[in-house]
Amino acid sequence: RPCDHYTDRPNIGLIVGENRVLLYDAGNSAANVALLRQEMTDCGLPQPDMVAVSHWHWDHTFGMHAWGVPIIAGRETNRYLQKVRQWKWDDRSMQERVDLQQDIVFCSEMIKREYPDRSQICVTTADIIFDDRLTIDLGGGVVCELIHARGPHSPDSVICHVPSERFVFLGDSNGKDMYGLPWHFDIEHEEDLTATLMSLPYDRRLVEEYLRILDPLDFTKCIGGH
Repeated sequence: RPCDHYTDRPNIGLIVGENRVLLYDAGNSAANVALLRQEMTDCGLPQPDMVAVSHWHWDHTFGMHAWGVPIIAGRETNRYLQKVRQWKWDDRSMQERVDLQQDIVFCSEMIKREYPDRSQICVTTADIIFDDRLTIDLGGGVVCELIHARGPHSPDSVICHVPSERFVFLGDSNGKDMYGLPWHFDIEHEEDLTATLMSLPYDRRLVEEYLRILDPLDFTKCIGGH
């Protein structure tokens, strides 16, 4: 499912084996999940038996509760989710988190847009937790390798390598550090977002470490989260 920039919904991957189906990333809301389910039905695709999330950020995890199947996450991602599930979503609490640099203006504004009724926000933790790597055999020669790749975007980033397809779902792992770098987002001037993000620097050390994870993998195609 292609991403939707209006409320920062990410690309979602569906990997279908003979015995099981894995979804990569959970979407950002129950509404996002309902749309995904309908599109799978319309395209004659099976529903997932399990969902793996790429990292803790809201747009990839706030749909977790709506799938009703086991959720897989890296241990570090789950630690973040344990914190986020304690957050409150009234205007004051959200602004306090921005002021304290626990959250960023961009995510705060996108959450408000995705959730006109923020009482509908439901943050859950994972059912299956792993550390560095987890291999899942979906049957029929389709294997998914979930790999804690870290990367410049978020230290908990997990990628999904599908060797039989020579394909990698990157999530946001190749992106920039939107939480750690100083930058500003004005929802009244969204047209400036791309140029602003392009101007942010990469941490070269983190990129080099990230590439050391990617380089040994056999793949010819990949897709990022947005």
